[in-house]
Amino acid sequence: AKSALSGEMASRISAKLKRAMSGDRLYLDPNLSLWTLSKHVGVSDNYVSQVLNEEIGQNFFDFVNEYRVKDAQTRLKESDETVLNITYDIGCNSRSSFYTAFKKVTGETPSAYRRAAVRVD
Repeated sequence: AKSALSGEMASRISAKLKRAMSGDRLYLDPNLSLWTLSKHVGVSDNYVSQVLNEEIGQNFFDFVNEYRVKDAQTRLKESDETVLNITYDIGCNSRSSFYTAFKKVTGETPSAYRRAAVRVD
C-alpha cells in the first residue's frame, strides 16, 4: 500500500471528482470512463481509482451511478417523463443497468420510488 498520494492530495482529488460530477455533470455522458474523468480533473487514472476506492469508498461505476440515480430521483419526483427517457437522459446506456443501479442506491425500483414520492407530496 505504498503510494505517493498524500492524504491532503487525496482530499483535493476527491473534491475535484465530486465537482466534476455535481458541477460539470460528467455523469450525463453515457460514454464516461475512468480515463475521461481522470483527464477532466487533470489527475492520473491510477490516482483517481485509488481516491475513489480509498477516500470515497466506491468503485468508478458506483460513484458515477450514484450521481445518475440522484438526478433520476429528482426527475421522477418533478416530472412525468417516462422512466426510459430519464434513463437515457441521465447517461445510462440501458434500462436494465439503470434499474440495477437505482435499486442498489435507493432500495426500490424507479416506478415504486415515483409512486411513493407522489403520495408524499
